[in-house]
Parts: sequence; structure tokens; C-alpha cells
Amino acid sequence: MDKLSSKHFMFFILGCSMIALRSYSSIFVRLGGRDTWIIAFFASIIFIVITMYLLNICIKSQTFNIKDIFFSSSNWLGQIYMFIFAVGLFSCAVESASVEASSIHTNFFLSTPNWYCLLFLIIPAAYILTKQMNTILILVIITVTLTLVGDVALLALVSKYLDFNYLLPILGEGMTKGNWICIFLVLGSLSSVAISFPFLKFLAKEKGLKTDVSLSLIICVSLVISSLISIITFFGPARAGNIFYPEYVEAQRVQIAHFLEFGEIFYIFRSVCMWFIKYLLSSYGILLLYEDKIKNKKVFIGIFSVLVFICSWYLTESQYFLFYSLKLLQGFLLIPFIIIPVVAFTTHYFKHKKSVKIYK
Repeated sequence: MDKLSSKHFMFFILGCSMIALRSYSSIFVRLGGRDTWIIAFFASIIFIVITMYLLNICIKSQTFNIKDIFFSSSNWLGQIYMFIFAVGLFSCAVESASVEASSIHTNFFLSTPNWYCLLFLIIPAAYILTKQMNTILILVIITVTLTLVGDVALLALVSKYLDFNYLLPILGEGMTKGNWICIFLVLGSLSSVAISFPFLKFLAKEKGLKTDVSLSLIICVSLVISSLISIITFFGPARAGNIFYPEYVEAQRVQIAHFLEFGEIFYIFRSVCMWFIKYLLSSYGILLLYEDKIKNKKVFIGIFSVLVFICSWYLTESQYFLFYSLKLLQGFLLIPFIIIPVVAFTTHYFKHKKSVKIYK
């Protein structure tokens, strides 16, 4: 039987939340400038508070199946909640496929067309989606662990190239309109942690869940903030906000003894593997939400994969259009991954509280 421990769930949180903001960080730096890391810090506090609030409701009501929470209000409202949440998951699947294909095409293989890069992700993912939950679990744990090790190593290697004077003056112009927009976009990006919510139903025990989830959230925001500080202090805010994938260019600078140049390997591994994991989790989340309605799993995965391929191919035809769409996506994700869960979970909590009082 497929079961998760709270420590397993940590890897699911990291797998779906720590890649997006770091890959196309120039979108946020263009708005927040040198203060983007502070803005990310403020957004991270809001993000952690909301996530722990939702988790606390799950624990207090002893309800870990997100479908039960959505449908606790009414059947028609539950269908709406679940559909909007599923649209968010589909959007993240398209995002994962698009950005991975774009990253491979732009940074590594310029002569390789985007559609070929998309097939490189979608076909293997379709095969894995037909497997059981344990297969996903093993893949997530191994990939996230290796990525974390690589991220720490890369940060240590690039540290000698950073100029922290680029961070000054801190909030020199106060909170501008761009800064406020940046807060919401960062919050929308971090809200991808909600992709892991459908997997809570596999939780074997709740013991240690709060501690482990808190730790994973802290690791996630620490990586995000350190990544933003890294690219700002490496390029300066003006240049960092005008490069499609700044961390790749930064990784190219790594050199040891004027001979070894291997920084790109860390970026390649993270970019390919973590977007693959996010795609898997987003897609599998939809399978879990509609498992009672899906008659043939393989046919559904095939149709789903074709739809993702078409949408992603359209987005990646123009790099500028892709990044404009990614900017809009961060704002949109606030609806399915923050507003809908907060409303649904809060309603569920008060209904549960009321039913407990009546029972007593």
C-alpha cells in the first residue's frame, strides 16, 4: 500500500516549490530591483503562515484528503473548487514543460527545436505516470536530495564572485509600485507548494508533520532568497533583470585553478530534473483529484500529455511571449493555490467545529 511519512512529504514540498522562482528570477528582479531578496523574504513569511494555517486545519479536523475538504461545503461548490485547483495544476504542468524545453533550447542546444525538447520530458513522464505512487516517491526523494547537494555546492563555488555592494542601499526608494507587484508575484510562485496537497491523503501518521513541513518550507525560502541574492550580487540588479536564465550564466563563471570549469553541470541537473519532478507531481495531482472519474488511466494520460505538448509548444515559440506568460501565471496561481484553499479549508474548519459541538 502507498503510504507517506511526514519526512517523505518534505521532499514533495521541495520538489514542487523550489525550482520556478529560481529559474526565471529575472522576472522578479526586473520589478523588485536590488531589493528583490527582501521582498521575497516578506512574501516568504506570508507564504509560510498561510501554508501552516492550512496544515493546522488538516490536523485539527483530521482530514488529509483535499477532496473531502473541497466537498465539505456542498457538492456543486466542491466541484468548482476542485476544477479551479486542477486548472492550477494543469498550468503548472504546462509551465514545467515549457520552461524546461526553453531552458534546454536557449542555454544548451540552440539548434534543437523546442518541440523535440518537449518530447524529451513529456514521453518519459507519461510512462512514469502510469506507475504506482511508490515509483513517484522514490524518484522525488533521490532527485530532490541530489539537487540540494548540488545547490549547496554551486552556491559555495560562486560565492567568491559576488559583490554585496550591489545590494546597497537597502530599500533606498522605499516600497515602490513594482515592489508591491513583486511581492504578489513571488507569493504566487511560492504557492506552488499547494501541488503537494493532493498527496496528503497518503500520509500514514501526522506525528512530526508540522515540524517537518516547517523545515521544508524554511529550506525552500532559504534557497530562493539565497539564489536572488546570488544573482543580484553577481550581475547587479540592472543586468540580472534582463537575462532570461541568469543562474545559468552565473554557473558558467565557476572556475577552479584556471582549468576546471564545470558550474553548468549543477544547473543542467537542477533544471532538467526538478522541472521534470514538478511536472510529474502536477500531473499526478490531477489524476488523484479525478481518479473516480477517470475510466482508463492510460488514455487520460495520453490525452493530457498531448494537451500539455500543444500548449507548451505554442508558448515556447517566442521567448518573450513565454516570459510574459510566466509573469501572468504567477499572479494567476494566487487564485487556485492560495485563495481557493484558504476559503475551502476555513469553511471546512468551521463546519467541522460546529459538527463537533453538536455531537458533544
